Order: sequence, then structure tokens, then C-alpha cells
Amino acid sequence: MGKLFYVLVFGILLVSCQKEYPYPTKDSPNKVPTVGGYDTSLVISRSGKFIIVDAIMYVDNNETGEQIKFNHFGPNKKISSMRWGGSEFDIETIIQDSTTYSFWVTPNGVNGMARFVLNDDYNSYYMVNYMGMYTTIVEDPTHGQSNMGGSARPFFGYTISKKDSLIAISIGEMEGSINGYNCHYRTELTLKKIESW
Repeated sequence: MGKLFYVLVFGILLVSCQKEYPYPTKDSPNKVPTVGGYDTSLVISRSGKFIIVDAIMYVDNNETGEQIKFNHFGPNKKISSMRWGGSEFDIETIIQDSTTYSFWVTPNGVNGMARFVLNDDYNSYYMVNYMGMYTTIVEDPTHGQSNMGGSARPFFGYTISKKDSLIAISIGEMEGSINGYNCHYRTELTLKKIESW
């Protein structure tokens, strides 16, 4: 009887602490907007062309528990890499107010593969795989190029400001050695929508 009481109390506390968000926000980036129940008028469509306006790298030290954030750009720095130590692939290099991401959605707007183009380079484009709220940039399997060394770039995003056409996407999650420590890091890009289709 005692165990059942604690399980019930824990369950009630867990349910009562949940927040409900009407649309994706910084506090709840994984909430998927749907027509049934969420205000999709506050969400920016993921179909279109975006330009990178800001970027922050978040580093979690797996050994010390320390969390640090670094700004990719600054007063005299417009070029950076989402990979600690420098880019290995074009998709990892980011240039403030210059690098563009162009996304297409699937014909039915739900799950499946669609085109992703980096910096208007239609000769070496990628694909984006939409699986519900999970999205991943992958090499185009029919294009025959190795743009990312066979790897993929999972990401998720949320709307920052519909009025200013700003979204954020978290991308480039990696594990690596930083200053002799085992670390996990990712980049959060702020993108401004500059073209719709």
C-alpha cells in the first residue's frame, strides 16, 4: 500500500507540473504545431530560404558538468565553424549575413525526403528528411556526392519572431575532445527567412 501511495503522489506531481504551449517557443522547442490545438499563425513555415544572422555554440563538459556558451560571431568575426577545431565539410562553415539554407517540404507536407540547398549551390545539394518533429539534413542518395562524409545533421527548430521572420535551429551536435576533456557540443543558429515558396 505504501509503494502505491508514493507512485500515485509522484504521478500527480508529474502531471500537474507540465506546461502547455500554444506554439513552439524557446522553452518548448520540440512542440510540433498542428492545426488541431496549436496556433499555427504564429509559426514560420519551414519551406523557403533563410540567412544565418547569429550563432551560439553550447558546450557541455561530460567530465566536470560545466556548461559554456560561445558566440560564433563578434565585432571582427563573421566566419566560424560548427565543428570545434575547424570545418571538415562545407555545411559546417557558417558566415554571418551570408550563409543561406533553403528548405523544401515534402509534397504532402508531412514525412519524407525533400531538397535542402546550401548557399544556392544547386550542383551539390542535399536532402532533408522530415519525420514528424525530427528533421535531418542528409546527403542526396541519388546525387552521388559525399558532401558530409556519409554522416547526417539532425536538427530541430522553433519560431523566435513571426513579425521579424526569425527562427532558431539547433544543429551540429557532436562529441569531441576540447582542451583534454570529453565534451558534447551543438550550435544554435538564428535564421531570418528571406524568401518563401
